[in-house]
Amino acid sequence: MSSPSQTCQSAAVSPNGQVTGKGKRSSTEENTQSDRSESHPKQRVKVYPERINRVRAKKPKSRNGCRTCKIRRVKCGEERPCCAKCQRFGIACDGYEKPAPPSRAAVTKPLLPRTVYELPLCILPTSAPFKSELEHQYFLHFRDEVTFNLSGPVPTKMWNYVILQATHNTTALRDLTVSIAALTKAKACPELASWHRTFAIRQYGKALTELRQAINRSDDSAVRISLIASLLIFCFENIHGDYEQAVVQLRTALQMMRRRLATVARPYSRIRTICTIPGLEDDILDIFVRLDNTIMSRVGKPTDCRDSILAINYLDEAFHMPKVFQDVVQAKNYLEHVQYKTMPYLSHMPDVFMYGDQYNYRPPKHAFDEIEMHLRDWARAFKPLLEDAERRGGTDFIAAGTLRVLALATDLAVQRVFLGAAGSTHPELFAPEAMEVVALSRKIVSNRSFKKTFVFDCGIVPTLFVVVTNCWKRSLREEAIEVLESCGERMEVTWNAAAVAQIGRQILQAEDAMAGLA
Repeated sequence: MSSPSQTCQSAAVSPNGQVTGKGKRSSTEENTQSDRSESHPKQRVKVYPERINRVRAKKPKSRNGCRTCKIRRVKCGEERPCCAKCQRFGIACDGYEKPAPPSRAAVTKPLLPRTVYELPLCILPTSAPFKSELEHQYFLHFRDEVTFNLSGPVPTKMWNYVILQATHNTTALRDLTVSIAALTKAKACPELASWHRTFAIRQYGKALTELRQAINRSDDSAVRISLIASLLIFCFENIHGDYEQAVVQLRTALQMMRRRLATVARPYSRIRTICTIPGLEDDILDIFVRLDNTIMSRVGKPTDCRDSILAINYLDEAFHMPKVFQDVVQAKNYLEHVQYKTMPYLSHMPDVFMYGDQYNYRPPKHAFDEIEMHLRDWARAFKPLLEDAERRGGTDFIAAGTLRVLALATDLAVQRVFLGAAGSTHPELFAPEAMEVVALSRKIVSNRSFKKTFVFDCGIVPTLFVVVTNCWKRSLREEAIEVLESCGERMEVTWNAAAVAQIGRQILQAEDAMAGLA
């Protein structure tokens, strides 16, 4: 007879809980085991594979698949010229995308050691201290509508931020904006035109009185207030119809700016941030430089001085045209930079037409070659933006189309100036450029977003004038005049569309009369 310990040692338990071998479990042990099985049901034991088998296979990813496989979201074999997967699937392979050429970053260097002065910008709240609810409503009209019309198709901070901020602290500037808003209301509402115009003139006179008091204080902000006020006065006089008075006011502001801010030989660039005038935003300096160039190109006597009033020094060091422009703002900055380089020669363009053989100015040939190279590079970099804007339409097309016609007209005028009297010998000369200018201008004017009002930026009006006065193909010149006549009351800085169209008609009539006498 074996001992209890020997019995336990000789017994074994199978996986299903039964006793095997020589030993036998007692009834008490069996009852205890059954109670445990009822209170704790058996659970299936999950057997997981090894961790190494659960790791996702890492395969190199490729973005060089064909267009068809990318659309189907399947792995492409990348066979050339057609992938095998498309052939097995029985569809045409659309081929592979061409890799973009690597862009070489332009090497830039600082032009001058300088201190950049930036003034904080903010949108004027509507809680400004207005003397009446009517003034407040006029100001809201100026803020919400007039500023966008004045700024032109290309966005700018000057009208939408800088001037609105200045009106918050200066009553005279705020009253000037109210007078401009009332005058634009008079243009838009013929039935109440007399009432709006009367209010505008009264508000304008009050603003001028307040402006004299603000300027006489002679504090640090007096020059800045004077310059902003000059812009607003220029707008008011143009909208009111006193064009010559507006030009006189503009010349006075430019002379004051030259005298008070010492702009002679001051470094300036449209493609670099070089604000060397403390307390004056770059946007204010930019707009007066642009106005200075506009004054230089006005028609006058051959003996008139064509020099810049500001006499500012345009910097041209390390000038590299981008391969592709990022947006229309960058494209405009580079185009204006090229135009500033041409102004010593381009300012003589009216003289070439008006005085013919009396004009004996001949620019150097190397300058012409350099300008033409820059204009070709600009057109290449601008082409993708123009094509995209033509697809979108609306204000995007107006902005891009306006820049394109400005570039074409600049090219045409530069060629005319450098050719001199020889530029009027062939009737087909400049015809391709003129044809594109007229076609684009017609599309711009027919766009519903085109504003037939005063705009503080040059666009299609001066470009069509260049076509009328420099292209000798009669049909194109007549088309250009028709487009100008369809612009209504469009006014671009000092360029009045109706007046330019009338001048164009008079030019054609004078040429017909001379041909009849001959």
